[in-house]
Amino acid sequence: METVRFKAGDVILTEGELGNSAFLVISGSVEIIIGEGAKARTVATLKDGEVFGEMCLIQRGPRSATVKALTDTDCAIMYYDDFMASMREDPQLAMEFLETLVARLRKMNEMMENLDPPRPALANVFRDRPPGVLSVDDETSDGN
Repeated sequence: METVRFKAGDVILTEGELGNSAFLVISGSVEIIIGEGAKARTVATLKDGEVFGEMCLIQRGPRSATVKALTDTDCAIMYYDDFMASMREDPQLAMEFLETLVARLRKMNEMMENLDPPRPALANVFRDRPPGVLSVDDETSDGN
């Protein structure tokens, strides 16, 4: 893995851009931002030892958030091809990334469950899903 340094305020990833790598925060902190302009909001702050961008190690595709360095930050980068090779050589490393991904999915499920009042517009987020991902409509239909 290579190490890169970002200055406070640097944009590391941009929501919507194609990605093929994940980052491990070695030192410093980053904020995770979803949305743009007036709709942008910070959804998490990550610090030393935490990972972001890990979904692109499982499936290359568009970034789901913008990540910005809050402080001067050093990160180790792992690329998709290197990750796939390391899964063959060191499956434990792959499990650590998968555990991070599952933990974040669980947290998102909890956040959605605790929305008060429930927001129907949230269902629209799932309408623009990748092929093969269950939609709200799929879950409620009887399959006919």
